[in-house]
Amino acid sequence: MVKKTSKKKRIAVGTLLVLGAAAWFWFGKRDKTSEAVPVFAVQQGPLTIAVTSGGSIQSRDKIVIASELEGNNTVIWVIDEGVSVQPGDLLLEFDSSDLIEKRNEQEIVVANAEANLIITQEKLGITEGDCEAALLDREVNMMLAKMALEKYQDGDYPQQLRQSEADVALADEELKRADERLEWSQRLAKANFLTRTELQADQLALQRKKLDLAMAETKMSVLTNFTVLQQRATLESALRKATRALKRTTWQNKATLRQVETELQARQRELNRATNRMAELNFQIEKSKIYAPTNGIVLYTSTVLISRRQWWIKPLAVGSTAVERQELIYIPLESGMVVEVMVPEASLNKIENGMEARVKVDAFPGRVFEGHLVKIGILPDGQSSQLNPDLKLYKCEIECDFKEVNIRPGMSCDVELVKETYENALYVPVQCVVRVEGVPRVYVRDDGEWVPRIVSVGMDNNRMIHIREGLKVGEEVMLAPPVKEQKKEAVEEAVPPGGAPARSENRNGSSAKPRRASAPSPARRGEGPPAGGRMP
Repeated sequence: MVKKTSKKKRIAVGTLLVLGAAAWFWFGKRDKTSEAVPVFAVQQGPLTIAVTSGGSIQSRDKIVIASELEGNNTVIWVIDEGVSVQPGDLLLEFDSSDLIEKRNEQEIVVANAEANLIITQEKLGITEGDCEAALLDREVNMMLAKMALEKYQDGDYPQQLRQSEADVALADEELKRADERLEWSQRLAKANFLTRTELQADQLALQRKKLDLAMAETKMSVLTNFTVLQQRATLESALRKATRALKRTTWQNKATLRQVETELQARQRELNRATNRMAELNFQIEKSKIYAPTNGIVLYTSTVLISRRQWWIKPLAVGSTAVERQELIYIPLESGMVVEVMVPEASLNKIENGMEARVKVDAFPGRVFEGHLVKIGILPDGQSSQLNPDLKLYKCEIECDFKEVNIRPGMSCDVELVKETYENALYVPVQCVVRVEGVPRVYVRDDGEWVPRIVSVGMDNNRMIHIREGLKVGEEVMLAPPVKEQKKEAVEEAVPPGGAPARSENRNGSSAKPRRASAPSPARRGEGPPAGGRMP
């Protein structure tokens, strides 16, 4: 009975082990790539890099009069609507009393800035003279120290050495003579021709000459071994001190002059700011009166906009206010038609004057009108900024040939500004590319695993991005990066280098907007491959 129970237990344990191994194999060892991951096969073919947006046909036969004054300004006089004007006629006048008062105050600021500049210029002249004198004095001291060293090395020391050598030679010669005299005196003394006292005198003279020779040799030794070294070291030290003093004075002069020059530059900048502000105030005062640039009939911009059911526009009248760049008056003229399109700030780097444009007018389906970009707005459109401060749109104009059709102002259209066209380019969807620390990369299927790969990318059309290097045709890439990379990319986009929080934008950096808004929707922002390169 015990054996049977043990056998059953062994069978049960074995069954559990088998099931555990199978579960581990199925859930732990199965290929992760077997999960459903959206992929895209790298394509090669025609690719168009373009900026697309909705636009409208507008008549070029109008001159738009806009406010050029800063801030809010009150209208104190305006010409009646519908009046015919000639060039130079007064159209509108703003209240400029505050500007005139500010200009009077600014005149005092300019005068003070000019006086400070003159004082600093004089200070610079005095400083330059002092620095030049100090530098000249140090140069003279160094020259004298150098001359003293050269005089000793090339003049005094050789002369002293020659004198010492002559003294040694003379002492040696006198010693020889004294020695010969003593030898002769000794012979005479032996023959009793000299007294002992005379002999001793000659012996004493010989000892004196030996002493003179020793002293001469010692003097020469001291000169060659000690005196010349000491004197040379002293003179060289004096030369080094003079050289260091010259360098120190040179550096001090540079620092002093730089300080005064910096002060002078600051004074010049103060004067420039003051004069620029004065010029700005004069400009503002001048622009407080708006004159007709040409002949025509006056139309209020507010009337035109209200007729288009933009009810938030206040009528133009005395007492009303206007902001900078606000359109006030239209003066219609006779000329052709242009296409007006609003381009978001994020797409400005893709457009330039003269680039090709393709226009599709809603009233003429199936037709594409060729044109080119002729004007890019310098500043964001003021009215769009009022409606949405985070939205920065730039008004652009496109010239097209509409002679064959009856084009009317206000017609809607779709515009495609072609940046580049590639006949045979590698491309993937823009969402395949993620940037980690600024480096673009994609996730490629390699032996059943998703591995990151750094790629070189070109421009994109908001749908497809040009792959320059790093991928081959047919390679499968992940349509969406891993969650950790998405988070990293989101952090990088949300916190730009400047530290300011980023606005809610799409991958290309443009704010999402309706179809007729200036920034195109994801379905209309760009186009993948043109004819011959169908979007997979």
